[in-house]
Amino acid sequence: MSTSLASAQTASSATSTSSTAAKGTAAASRATFGNNYDTFLKLLTSQLQNQNPLSPMDSTQFTSQLVQYSSVEQAIKQNENLEKLIAMQSSTQSANAVGYIGKSVDMSGERVGLVNGKGKVTYSLPQAAGRVLINIYDSSNKLAARLEGDTGAGSQIVQWNGRSDTGAQLPDGDYRVEVSAQNAAGAALTVDKKISGTVTAVDYTGNTVMLTVNGTKLPLSQLATVYGTASN
Repeated sequence: MSTSLASAQTASSATSTSSTAAKGTAAASRATFGNNYDTFLKLLTSQLQNQNPLSPMDSTQFTSQLVQYSSVEQAIKQNENLEKLIAMQSSTQSANAVGYIGKSVDMSGERVGLVNGKGKVTYSLPQAAGRVLINIYDSSNKLAARLEGDTGAGSQIVQWNGRSDTGAQLPDGDYRVEVSAQNAAGAALTVDKKISGTVTAVDYTGNTVMLTVNGTKLPLSQLATVYGTASN
């Protein structure tokens, strides 16, 4: 019960932040427009009061200016409504992200999370390959391990024991992955890279909602497939 309540409160906070940001942008535009419009009206009033009765101002000119200001005001109102709509959509997406916790997913990207000394490298090949090479890099972008991947066509999962090329056990964390493949003739093949695993957390602290999958944080926008509730 406490976990669900905390998740709901976090999602609610993200919703409030998105709405506040949208309102702040629209309010700034309206404030600027209001100041400029007030200044325009004061100048226009002053001109009318001090015009030469024998040579009055051209009414067409300031009427045109009034129409232009009216058009700007309508545009600001439209922007306000659009910002509210975008904020509502973003807030709904953020709130719904909590529902991914505990579900098996595929995330597009080039990362692998090492959790408890184990990691999975996932990718897909358009056809059978002659050879697949997997390079894994640490946080300092240093080559940590090299693996031979499965060469069959379609989706593949390569288990990584978290050990470097020298046999040392590497610390749990987030690692970058490069997968390259060649067909039997040595020509390069396109490799579709993704991360498969269970969502264990949702992070709202930044500007982008992040899902934690196999210990790796990835943007919600990289979510490719949701398979359902993971079995215990």
